[in-house]
Amino acid sequence: MARARTSLGPSSEWPKESQQLRTLARHEREVNAMLTKLAQSFVILTALAAAGLVTTCASAAKLKDSGSADMAYVKHCGQAIPDQDGHMFVFQEGEGTSTNKGGLVDGFSVRVREITDLRKGTGAQRGYVIYSKGSDQRVDRIDGMVTTILKDGQPKTTFEGKWVMVNGTGALAGIKGEGTYAGYFTAEDRFHVDWKGSRSEPKGAATKSQE
Repeated sequence: MARARTSLGPSSEWPKESQQLRTLARHEREVNAMLTKLAQSFVILTALAAAGLVTTCASAAKLKDSGSADMAYVKHCGQAIPDQDGHMFVFQEGEGTSTNKGGLVDGFSVRVREITDLRKGTGAQRGYVIYSKGSDQRVDRIDGMVTTILKDGQPKTTFEGKWVMVNGTGALAGIKGEGTYAGYFTAEDRFHVDWKGSRSEPKGAATKSQE
């Protein structure tokens, strides 16, 4: 008795393989078409940005800003910490007026509220700086270091650190920014501070960056 054939043979698989090849070719054409469109879109956006017709998020968020203030302490409360000689924990509040030509807080009242943890005049400085004029207000958080050295037998105190904007109201609503600050004492209860960094524009504003 002859054995029945259980295999269709190689030729029977050709239609199935041909269909798979056509499907793969179609998918390849679709992917290539999509990549071509993406490349064309990228070229167009690049050309528009170069021509200044597209505003990037980076340019909007990186406006240069700088200023200064001459301050005087109006409150001072220091407590000795008895773990070592010269260790003082101090709360201070100072006030003054800001100079910020071409910026957003030029001529604003400035108030600083800070704590310092000092060992012989050197240690950590943390607090807040509040710029205000009417209903417009900006609040910065500061984190830095106070350093005191002896020069010609007299103490010389300087400070430096980083600031970051944490809130804005009125015309300064929605503002963000950060940077550095540095200053020095001009008398026992007076000091000068310079600051610089970058900021965003307030919501709905069109303020230009400082040159």
